Amino acid sequence: MSQEPGGSRARGRGRPPAGVREAILAAARDLIGTGGLAKLTTREVARRAGVSEASVFYHFQDKASLLEHVVLDGLTPLKAPIPGLAEGGGEVALDALLMHTGTALEAFFDNIMPVVTAVQSDADLRHAFAERLVKGDLGPHRGVLMLSQYLEAMAAAGEASAGVDTRAASLMLIGSCFLRSWERQMAGPERGQTLPGLASVVATLVQLLAPPGQEADDRPD
Repeated sequence: MSQEPGGSRARGRGRPPAGVREAILAAARDLIGTGGLAKLTTREVARRAGVSEASVFYHFQDKASLLEHVVLDGLTPLKAPIPGLAEGGGEVALDALLMHTGTALEAFFDNIMPVVTAVQSDADLRHAFAERLVKGDLGPHRGVLMLSQYLEAMAAAGEASAGVDTRAASLMLIGSCFLRSWERQMAGPERGQTLPGLASVVATLVQLLAPPGQEADDRPD
């Protein structure tokens, strides 16, 4: 990220207006998606966000911090309440839970895949980013834990089998969403779908997770 002469970062005085942080994150995400890390300078981020360069440094310490928060911002769809899911389980159908979660996961992966690719292309940035992940206890295990807790609550309510490894089942859904997003990122939309669709993955997981004696729907094509 660019600096003032002598190596000191430019910083503004006072608190920037509301919405500036979100505009900076959106600008950084767009720049990475269109030009990779080469375009990601504080000057260009500020220009695209319509803010001062000092505002970028007000909100984010360095490039690793900015990228970390771009990724965290992408988690927003996963934090949305699941309609009908009461505390303790059971007021939402198992397939609805998995489809809601899978849709949010694919949106998240589609959003962050260019960022992760850019980070991996720079050794120093990759190291700094990895340190932040470890320090914040961030990573795929957090998503596995979140979904596993939902499934355990449904099992306690009798809406899912109590004899299934919910962490493994959660990994199956998250892994499939990641691979589908990875294919779109690497091959582009023109390639078309070569992996099973999300609905098919969800239907298969429902067959594995449904309580004993409960009939599961047929898997879609």
